[in-house]
Amino acid sequence: MTIKPTWLTIKRNSSELPPQGVGSGLSWLLAIALIALPMLALPGCGNDTPATGTPGTATGGTDADAQTSVDDTADATADVGQDVPLDTSADTGSTDQDTSPDTVDVAETTGIVCPGGAGCDCASDAECNGNKCLDTPGGKKCAQTCSGDTGCGTGFTCKVVGTGSDAASYCVSNFLSTCSPCQFNKDCQVNGIDALCVDYGAAGKFCGGTCSQDGDCPSSSFACTPVKDETSGTTSKQCKLKTVTNKGSDADCSTDPTVCAKGETCVSGKCAIVVQPVCECSSWAKNAGLQTQCSSTNQYGTCTATRKCTPDGLAACGAQTPAAESCNAKDDNCDGTVDNLAADYKCSKAAFKSSGSGDACKTDVDCAKAGEGCDTGQGKCLELIGKCFGKPTCAANGELICADANTPKLEVCNGEDDDCDGKIDEDFPYAAPDGSTKSYGDACGVGECGVGTVVCKDNLTAVCSTDSKAVKEACDAKDNDCNGKTDDATCDDSNVCTDDTCDGANAKCINTNNTAACDDKNLCTENDICGAGLCAGSAIDCGNQCEACDGASGKCINAKDGTTCSDANACTVGDSCGKNPLTSNFECLPGVVKQVCDDNNVCTDDACDTQKGCVNAANAATVPCYDGKDGTKSIGTCTGGQQLCKAGKLDKTCVGEITPAAVEACDGKDDNCNGQTDEGCKPTSVAVTFSSAYVSGKTGNLTLQMLVGPSGPVGKATGDANSKYSVDFGFLSWLMSLFK
Repeated sequence: MTIKPTWLTIKRNSSELPPQGVGSGLSWLLAIALIALPMLALPGCGNDTPATGTPGTATGGTDADAQTSVDDTADATADVGQDVPLDTSADTGSTDQDTSPDTVDVAETTGIVCPGGAGCDCASDAECNGNKCLDTPGGKKCAQTCSGDTGCGTGFTCKVVGTGSDAASYCVSNFLSTCSPCQFNKDCQVNGIDALCVDYGAAGKFCGGTCSQDGDCPSSSFACTPVKDETSGTTSKQCKLKTVTNKGSDADCSTDPTVCAKGETCVSGKCAIVVQPVCECSSWAKNAGLQTQCSSTNQYGTCTATRKCTPDGLAACGAQTPAAESCNAKDDNCDGTVDNLAADYKCSKAAFKSSGSGDACKTDVDCAKAGEGCDTGQGKCLELIGKCFGKPTCAANGELICADANTPKLEVCNGEDDDCDGKIDEDFPYAAPDGSTKSYGDACGVGECGVGTVVCKDNLTAVCSTDSKAVKEACDAKDNDCNGKTDDATCDDSNVCTDDTCDGANAKCINTNNTAACDDKNLCTENDICGAGLCAGSAIDCGNQCEACDGASGKCINAKDGTTCSDANACTVGDSCGKNPLTSNFECLPGVVKQVCDDNNVCTDDACDTQKGCVNAANAATVPCYDGKDGTKSIGTCTGGQQLCKAGKLDKTCVGEITPAAVEACDGKDDNCNGQTDEGCKPTSVAVTFSSAYVSGKTGNLTLQMLVGPSGPVGKATGDANSKYSVDFGFLSWLMSLFK
């Protein structure tokens, strides 16, 4: 175990932790505040008393339902027309969704004497002291007179009712028509209240109620929602039933809403079922016989129906489900026209070849082989010529007929789509001069042929309509033969040693001498080149250095034995012509002397390349070296090194060698490489203080033995407990310890 040396005794400084409980007073204050805040928000006890005073000031109970279902709409009129005390408690456990305002029996809460008093039940104006019996969400009640904007409670507004001498101001309900079926705004605007007929989608339209915030609406089931008036185009806020979010698949849709199943919507990152509740008919709406238009919509169209208020409530929507139009004397897609098949609906006639797989079939789907269709007349899969489509027509008996469809035929070049595949004469392309392929009707023709059109020459051939204008090419700056090239091949003088060009502007041929390669017809010349319009060449190379050309015969003959030559091998010396004993051919034989390539450089690898000759490539060889005093290598710590080859040359530096030290260090090694270890060093004892921060369980002083020489205390000191502890000494050791 090595102990970190310290020239100064290292003591552990005890550090005090913060006192336990610091900040506890603040914690108690926060805790008390958290307990006190909810208490401050609690209402006073014993003050829940019914509202009294002006009729209409009482407000209905507020549902605290967190979630409702579409079936909850059955409670749409549950609070209407019942004489109940003011609802001051929250609903518990109920899933009903109130769709009409709660009411209170004014007589019971104000002490007004019935009959005749404001808020009392009535059947006619004569039964009321105020001379006016008006409809309210709770039935007909004697109206409270008012003046201007005063005198009416929450949920009621002072309005002028009646005309002429019968007109007077009364407190009228703001939400009498709210959630009643309607077709027009006037169905909702009773007693001067400006309610709009609000669209609820496929369920129909239902009356809203004027509001500025959700709290103005009859109950918590409504939201104050911006609604566009279809008549005036303006937008105002109306009370509309809130959508209800029910649990769906609950899949995570936070990053991809498309994961939700059909009928689900991504709400707050989860797939849920969002339902728009439907209003029911109040007793007032039933008496008024209100109705609305509902609908059913899909990809085929929209069908509508009228649903009315009946004694049993709102009738179900009787709109039929739209379907694709078919020949059945019915308006299947509800577009107002019977048997009007879709514009993309087509009927067809098919024709077949006599060849094919012949597999049994009833429809084209039964035929698996490409290019085949089902010949229903024979019940066989045959090669399909094509299908011609027509406009479908419904016969009187409901049968779909295709009277204007042609019968398909094999395609011929005639300018018609015989096989009804949408292409005309596609089997007969026209090859244009520029190499492109054109089809019937495409523009064609170049040069003097002008611009023509691809037409049929006969039933099997397509041509350009202007091809007949083509004539032999002439030097006149025109494309006479209509091949896409002007003045081509018109001035050739048949002499390979002249360049032939046409000066089309002047209709003149120019033949200029060239130096092109040619053949002078001489057997003993090669590399023939044009000069002054003639062809001449150099002596022929017979392909073998030991052969020559006989001018008389134009044949190559053998040279003399021993004639100097080169066998094309740079690694042989003294090549000469002779007979090859292996092949009996007269050829250049390699010399017996081999090329010597040694450059006496240890840093190169020497070789001979048959094409290049000697090649001396740089290598990475090394050479042993030692710069120390003779007789010291491999003594003590001294060791030799290596000289390295770099770029084909030996570097002078001796890498890795260790030479004798100038002074022997007291370190247990022969540093000066004289065969003696630690000569001149003396053992001495050193007291060292160890800190408990470095030696677990060991404090105080230890006396260790170390060697001290001319260079001072350099090395390790060991001792105590079987040399278990040791200390590094010296300035460098101390300095390094500072950075550990």
